[in-house]
Amino acid sequence: MRHRNSLCWLLCFSLLFITGCWDRKELNERAIWIATGWDADEKDKVEISGQIVIPSNLQSQNGGSGGAEKGYFTISASGKGFEDALQNLQHKLSREAFFGHRRVVFLGEEIAKRGLKKELDGITRAPDVNFRTDVVVVKGATAKEALLLSYPIEKPPASATYKENKQIGGRGDKAYLSFLTAANSKGFRPTMPAIKIVKSLDNENKDKDFSKPAVSMAGGAIFDKNLKLLGFLNLKENKDMLWVMGLLKKRTFTVPIDKGYSSLDLKKMKSKIKPIIRRNKKLGFVVSLTAEGTVFGNNTNLDLNQPNNLSFLEKKFEQQIREEILKTIRKVQKQYGVDIFGFGEVIHRKKPILWKALKKDWDLEFAKADISLKVDLKIKRIGMTGPSLLFDESEIKK
Repeated sequence: MRHRNSLCWLLCFSLLFITGCWDRKELNERAIWIATGWDADEKDKVEISGQIVIPSNLQSQNGGSGGAEKGYFTISASGKGFEDALQNLQHKLSREAFFGHRRVVFLGEEIAKRGLKKELDGITRAPDVNFRTDVVVVKGATAKEALLLSYPIEKPPASATYKENKQIGGRGDKAYLSFLTAANSKGFRPTMPAIKIVKSLDNENKDKDFSKPAVSMAGGAIFDKNLKLLGFLNLKENKDMLWVMGLLKKRTFTVPIDKGYSSLDLKKMKSKIKPIIRRNKKLGFVVSLTAEGTVFGNNTNLDLNQPNNLSFLEKKFEQQIREEILKTIRKVQKQYGVDIFGFGEVIHRKKPILWKALKKDWDLEFAKADISLKVDLKIKRIGMTGPSLLFDESEIKK
């Protein structure tokens, strides 16, 4: 008993020497930063914009009241670099900026063309930075313009970009990490999603909310080894690239058949790249793409309960996908001449000795490489009906 009392007194005495966490900040002392915008300013300066939550307005805004105030605001400041601009912006805030909940980084097209090599350090160095972040280039506009737009079904609106990117099967919150990985690799060049400002999300019904300007996914942005913007891929080409890289999660394809069409939802999408040396000693690659699909629509006269029709449909989809993705790969080879797919990384892993001889001029080697494509699709589900209900029995192809 005496030993137990002595131990208790010793523990109580030790508490006097334990320091508390006196430098912590409460939530109501922070400015919760949801999105960052980067733009080129005059004389090589940088303009930083932030979309910041107004906690007191979020509850009333989500309640659906027509007169509710916005649950966010956008603020900007310029400086000689990221740190200087951020400090100037902080002078406009009554609370300390907190980046731990940031979801999206917007880059204006002009600053992307200027180059990001000297600017990225400010995004990565702060200890409260969240690396699970989406990062996008605003095609044909500034980041500030994009941050000032509203979005009718997302509060705050910057989160719409992140969710749109995930909806199309893209990289989502892994986009920033993917960009940094490629930026530090000699085996492929970095890319990131691209968005554009559209006049309206609804051009027909003129809904008061959906007829306002908003942002929409526009494809992908291509960068060179110095992290300068080279150009863009459209939305389809960006999905082609992501599938070759093994990053695409889902996609819908539609193929014309006779006087109709059939649509397929693809899931479980995979990619395998094999480097080879052709007989003429030319470097080549074989890209094997696989996926499982569900028939999303079929207004043809094919009865998909019949195995031969199902096999015919699979081959039609495989042919179109092969042609489309090869067209994208060759466009990148000829127009941009940089490896955005990661073929160089495949050689680095599988043929390290060959890579030592190629890595110095890899972009030139990639532009000359002979690339072929194999596509293997399996339609697992055809829906509730075999043939389309729009055809009579005599019109259905068995």
